[in-house]
Amino acid sequence: MFLGVFSPLDARVVIDVTRWSRLFAGRPESIRDARAFGRAFVGGRVPDEVAGLVELVVSELCTNAVEHTASGEDGGSFVLELDVENGHVRVAVVDMGALTYPVVKDDPDGPTAVSGRGLFIVESVSKAWGSEPVRVGRRVWADVVGSSV
Repeated sequence: MFLGVFSPLDARVVIDVTRWSRLFAGRPESIRDARAFGRAFVGGRVPDEVAGLVELVVSELCTNAVEHTASGEDGGSFVLELDVENGHVRVAVVDMGALTYPVVKDDPDGPTAVSGRGLFIVESVSKAWGSEPVRVGRRVWADVVGSSV
């Protein structure tokens, strides 16, 4: 029977965080930071293929928040939410709202267009995507699973 003193260092506690979120300023340079945040969170938790798709979806959804919602106005912001479960990732961006709703353009303004492809790309690399109103604006989400599912 051990009657010694226990230190908190004697116990090994492993906490596997499966959900992260972070607030970003609604500026174009924040998109790069959001991609890095997403890559850092999913790295080692999901296959590299899924991590790359997560980074792409983060980029597209954050760009849409900055370019098409009140998040991109002076003082605006958006929240990136990431949830990992069984090698799949739900990417969500909560923006500050807009008068329009997110829609996929079937032919994003022709082959030479420089914009308008964001949700088209998100839809093509995600198992599912959608949007829902929230108290502060709208949450746009996508489930990224990779080709193994």
